[in-house]
Amino acid sequence: MVKASPWEALLERGKAEEKRGRLDEAERAYRAALRANPDFASLEREFARFLESRGRFAQAEAHLRRALERGWPRAEGEAALARLRAKSSVPALIADGRFQEAAAALAGAPASEAADAAWPEVFSALLCRGRYGEAFRLGDAMLERSARTPLANSFLWPWWRSVPSRASAKKTRFCARELARVDAARAGGGHPGWFAYCRGVLLLGLGRDGEAMVEHARIMRLRAPRYALMHHPFVMHLLLAGRFERTIALCRALLAGAPDYWWLQCRMAEAIMARGDVPGGLREFERAAAGASGERARRAVTTWHGAALLWAGRYRAALKKLDEGAALGTKIWVNCWRGAARLKLGNIRGAMSDLDAAIAADPQDLEAYVWRGEARRLAGRHAQALRDLDRALALDPKYAWACVNRALARGALGDEKGFAADFARVPADLLAAARGPRSERALLETALVRAKGVRRPERYLDALWMRRTRG
Repeated sequence: MVKASPWEALLERGKAEEKRGRLDEAERAYRAALRANPDFASLEREFARFLESRGRFAQAEAHLRRALERGWPRAEGEAALARLRAKSSVPALIADGRFQEAAAALAGAPASEAADAAWPEVFSALLCRGRYGEAFRLGDAMLERSARTPLANSFLWPWWRSVPSRASAKKTRFCARELARVDAARAGGGHPGWFAYCRGVLLLGLGRDGEAMVEHARIMRLRAPRYALMHHPFVMHLLLAGRFERTIALCRALLAGAPDYWWLQCRMAEAIMARGDVPGGLREFERAAAGASGERARRAVTTWHGAALLWAGRYRAALKKLDEGAALGTKIWVNCWRGAARLKLGNIRGAMSDLDAAIAADPQDLEAYVWRGEARRLAGRHAQALRDLDRALALDPKYAWACVNRALARGALGDEKGFAADFARVPADLLAAARGPRSERALLETALVRAKGVRRPERYLDALWMRRTRG
């Protein structure tokens, strides 16, 4: 009887441990076999198969390439690599609902725009399934490569695959249920920063702001450059509440540790503008643009800066900046805001083209519906305007600017009852700030003029025109 060589014995042990489900032990045996016989192509192929089965596609590909170097027939090896690349495509794994495999593929893949775009979706899906450890390990792996995620909004509400972030009874039930699951998982220990982040977001969703800020205090102890995105929900909470000084102070504290974090700098710029210092806020946008590193950051900051100029009523400068954003390849919001700038400059046809494109790209873009409803109303197409404004209010029943525009459209169509109903829904502080003539219609028109380019559903930006501002 021929005695097996050491590498053969180790290979058989690896296969046996794998069959029993003892995967860590199997991996150790496979690696030991490779050390014992590093030039054997079949060993590299066997280990690549094992890694592929665990969703570690980038590592599997590396071992398949080594098998080619060690004599694996070229045609067969290239075909195997092609099959692996197709199987390891993250979009394909996500489409199949294979989120654990997608997470493993992302964690092992080289840094790229595609990987940065995909991982928040996988992170979210893992959270929704209660796979917290896997989600947090993926988050750590991705943030190790880049603390400048271009998908900042994903981290305002990380369960976006399951429940919409807007306030609703469904969201309240989800937050209560998910908080109990998170607390149960947290009891097992590990990942304290990530658990604090999840608890904080859920507590904010339940209106338990004091408890949420206790969790935020725990996040403040983490290393800022790597975990800066965890602060996004808390920055937005302060901003939406109109607590501009606290927003600015928090952003400044975080920027001291992450000085080129563009999302924080742009939110701080918004708070400075809303506080009453328009020139100061615009200067912060310019600083953010000067420090933006990489194409994605430049696209985001350029487009955001264009929106800020729109809010300030500097429409030609806004249009120029938004054209720059579009030329850089911006896909999100640029068409909506560029359409708004064109509308304010009197180019209704150009505005409609941009706003049509914005809604085609994102049928949930509430602001684009409001701007297109306003453009159609100004063009005398009141029935079409109503359809857009109805859509915006179906998505957000408290959208003030949708109420203003729909009241005017209904009034133009002779629907006095509808006009009165929408006028009653317009917030009293918005009407008071308009300070217009006594006619209700004239008051709404005055509000639209005085608000300049502000039509956001979030009310904090109304401070830009409701108070006296410098500039």
